[in-house]
Amino acid sequence: MVNRSTLCAAILMLATAVAAKSPQDLMFPDRTSCYARSYSASHLANHPGQRVTKIALRPDFDAPGPFLTLKMTFVLRMVPGDAFQAYAACENEGGDTLFCLLEGDAGGFQITPAKHGAILIEVSSLGMTLENDRAFATLEAKAGDDRSFLLHPVACP
Repeated sequence: MVNRSTLCAAILMLATAVAAKSPQDLMFPDRTSCYARSYSASHLANHPGQRVTKIALRPDFDAPGPFLTLKMTFVLRMVPGDAFQAYAACENEGGDTLFCLLEGDAGGFQITPAKHGAILIEVSSLGMTLENDRAFATLEAKAGDDRSFLLHPVACP
């Protein structure tokens, strides 16, 4: 015979498991889940090897396929051309992490939640290669100052 406290504990565990959300649901619950960061002049002066001056991402729920698609925009200093844009397909990796691959075998990154609704993007061991009409740029996983980015929630464009 099951006692009342054991039954209550089992119900609570089941309810918690049902209420648990995937990393995608937590960080990108809807079309208004956008994130960005513009680095200040003082930050960039303290990190002279950092090329990323602005980074933004937004979910693209209209993209076909079973994965979350993110549209990313990067602005880099010391690299010719306009902003770099890329699309990434992301899936829940386990725990609180999304793993994303850039289109065209251009590398990947992980996204994890951070404090105050922010997210942390970390370049994967594959690196990230970006392209615009005039240049290519690669963000390396183990070199340079462009390996991780803390982005904050913003209004979607």
